[in-house]
Amino acid sequence: MKNRLVLFIVSILLLMEMACNRQAKQAREYHDGVMQATQVVIDSSLDFTDAVQRYKKEDAIQSLKNYSDLVERALSEVQQKGNFKEDSTLQFFAKEVLLFYRASLSNGFQPFLNAVNADSFTKQEAATADSLVTDFTMSENLYWERFNWAEKKFYKDHDLSKTEK
Repeated sequence: MKNRLVLFIVSILLLMEMACNRQAKQAREYHDGVMQATQVVIDSSLDFTDAVQRYKKEDAIQSLKNYSDLVERALSEVQQKGNFKEDSTLQFFAKEVLLFYRASLSNGFQPFLNAVNADSFTKQEAATADSLVTDFTMSENLYWERFNWAEKKFYKDHDLSKTEK
């Protein structure tokens, strides 16, 4: 009888450990998916701003289209992931940074590029492009910081150190 009780307790402990491992694995997969979708947009912002600062309308418009498409794909991926259990922090801040990119592209860069008349920017247009890029970069840093905070919080709250690869 005592052996059965010990076996029963050990079985319960093993089941609990498996459930915790499964939860940690799910948290890791969720984290990695949101991070991958968002990080590619963050990493590509420099390529986009470099294209704008080449001061060629065609290059800038093509880069804007490609970057906008990337932002939309990332937003769709993050939205499809939803929340992780009851935790919406990582998704909220991922969407926040992605929506910043969307708004900056459609409200700042798109109207500017539509107003450029020649393929090469004039001096005034180049100065405006530089100003847009500077404002974009300064603002994006604030969103990055908030997103990084959320990523670290999610990592800590779900103890993802247990699932290190």
